[in-house]
Amino acid sequence: MKILLMALLLVPAPVWASESSPGKAVSALWKALSHDPGEGTDAALLGRLFHQDAVIFVGRYKDGIPTVERTFAEKFLMSQGKVQKDAFYECEISRVVETYDRFATVYSVVESRTSKGAASADAVGVNSIQLYKVGAEWKILSLYYHLERDGSPVPLGKGISGECIA
Repeated sequence: MKILLMALLLVPAPVWASESSPGKAVSALWKALSHDPGEGTDAALLGRLFHQDAVIFVGRYKDGIPTVERTFAEKFLMSQGKVQKDAFYECEISRVVETYDRFATVYSVVESRTSKGAASADAVGVNSIQLYKVGAEWKILSLYYHLERDGSPVPLGKGISGECIA
């Protein structure tokens, strides 16, 4: 038992603690996607967060027409981690978590910025994230994010623009 506890203490906290609750898994998701200029996402962390059969959907408007696109986790993860010229920061400002047994759903409002200090977000999105507890870890089964449409702002709930939650 002592050896196990010592081993856990030697492992960086994000490796073993980030998926211990639905909220921590979602916080880890936004952190993993954020990066400074000349860096990429934390692809290793994303790989641990997503269930191998996960699906990612994005809803947006193209030329005024609503569209939805689907990507499987494997393809999504392969596209992550590449060095990016520009920075990208995700700031989750509102979250509602509902959990039953080994299932959880998270409603999350996130602002995206290419400059940490920017007064306003480059984009705002609303997210629906479904998770399943595999062993002791919460894995993302599906992520649906919908980008804010001009003239129809995403309700921030109790969130305040620019004030990221942990």
